[in-house]
Amino acid sequence: MPTSYCVFLTGATGFVGGTILSCLSKAHPSVRVKALIRQEVVAKELQSVYPNLTPIIGELSSLSLLTSTAAEADFVIHAGGDNVPAVCAIIDGLASRTTIGSLLPRLISLTGPRSLIDLSKPITGNLGTSSRPWSDITDAHAILAVPKDRMHAGADQAIIAHSAAKGVGTILVSPGQLWGRGKGHLKKESNAAFYYATVKSRGRAFVIGEGTATWSWSSIGDLGDAVVFLMEQALLSESERRGQVGVNQNGYYFVSTGDLSMMDRAKAVSERLGLGEVASVSVEAAKEIHPFGPIMWGCGERTRADKLAELGWRPQETDWRALMEEEGGERA
Repeated sequence: MPTSYCVFLTGATGFVGGTILSCLSKAHPSVRVKALIRQEVVAKELQSVYPNLTPIIGELSSLSLLTSTAAEADFVIHAGGDNVPAVCAIIDGLASRTTIGSLLPRLISLTGPRSLIDLSKPITGNLGTSSRPWSDITDAHAILAVPKDRMHAGADQAIIAHSAAKGVGTILVSPGQLWGRGKGHLKKESNAAFYYATVKSRGRAFVIGEGTATWSWSSIGDLGDAVVFLMEQALLSESERRGQVGVNQNGYYFVSTGDLSMMDRAKAVSERLGLGEVASVSVEAAKEIHPFGPIMWGCGERTRADKLAELGWRPQETDWRALMEEEGGERA
């Protein structure tokens, strides 16, 4: 990648965005990174770690700033959560430099597979008998056509619609559960640490129902590498690429390494803490522990990263137990 390239990154202080910043800086140490950061003191701290980072002091609500910064970037990575106005402002900035009709990939926006959960059905904690893994190739259009009121779905669809209208190519990257210690300078842990802490305080690991609900997972490091890989492929000419990099309606990419049931996860933390048998709790009890407890611990979707595999990308970290304990992490 040419050293003159400029990447605009949001979410750089978070678990995901911080890891992406670290992976990008290691893979391309000379590429200039502009990062949206709220506070000057945090900006200075990150600059001391990443010499090629230029802080853009502002927030996701600073829409004109997002537009003007994106207009000066060769590529944008949004890791700041579901925020349609912010991402649309970024797309507006990218559109000012885009030739209509070319639809070159210019933006990666992080999302998640919880849009696949049908909450009109009761949460049981069990893997449905009719459930099957989702492929980002064969199920591509179905994934982006789920009801808009589902988590992530409305944002995903609005972002793709705005991208198509503005002639900007957008890639949505959707990881499942994330395992391991964050590679960024600031936030090191995900909500996997919350389950571990809850089990520790209760003195017993728990599942909802039978605990056969299963999520696909990947390591946080592999997610960061996958995002950088996709950006690299997007910036290559068509003759240099390993395959077609899909955008917009064809631009939804899963990142997944394996599948893990809630029961296997609970047993692992129980063994690690020297606790007894895993308890089964009701949906109501899970909700009392955390408002999103039923979704975090009682639902699951299995995903297949077929598009990344087609481009030649493979996960490197495949042992979830090692990631659970990485650097002594209290996560499960």
